Amino acid sequence: MRTRPLWRTLIDALVFLCVLVLVLAALQKFGVLDIQQGTVSVIDGDSLREGTTEIRLYGIDAPEYRQTCLDEFRKNYPCGKRAAEELRRLVAKGDMKCRSLDVDRYSRAVSTCVVGDIDIAHAMVERGWAVAFIQYGTDYVPAGIQAHKAKRGMWAGDFELPSDYRKRMHKLQSNVVGADTVEPD
Repeated sequence: MRTRPLWRTLIDALVFLCVLVLVLAALQKFGVLDIQQGTVSVIDGDSLREGTTEIRLYGIDAPEYRQTCLDEFRKNYPCGKRAAEELRRLVAKGDMKCRSLDVDRYSRAVSTCVVGDIDIAHAMVERGWAVAFIQYGTDYVPAGIQAHKAKRGMWAGDFELPSDYRKRMHKLQSNVVGADTVEPD
């Protein structure tokens, strides 16, 4: 009886691991695999990181981390940082469970997440630190209307929609880059 060479066994083990990783990635992409709480860190008001997985909360749009808003006295304040702080408070309330619905163009798991029985995205909109992202779903529109009427969070003053802020920042960055590449007359 011939013994199997060690290199052959190692190659088989490597192929098995690669297939396992691909299967797990496919299960997560198609929403079959739940993301359980591990070490969760907040990136901004609508994005989290659990281990190496970046999570984008489904159906909401929060101010960018560096975005500022105007309060009820028309003074600038860091609404993006406040939104992130609110998300941190929500996540800290207990074990978070997320269900992946899709993967966005930045390879983030677009997910619904709950802590206990609290839908985190709903709570962010209801508290006024995010808006319903109607381009991707209308699930949180009623909560947004309530927050607006009650002047909660960003609704207490004035703010630029996060999507408009991103477009404006992208345009400003493009203009700066374009200015560097323009040939002098």
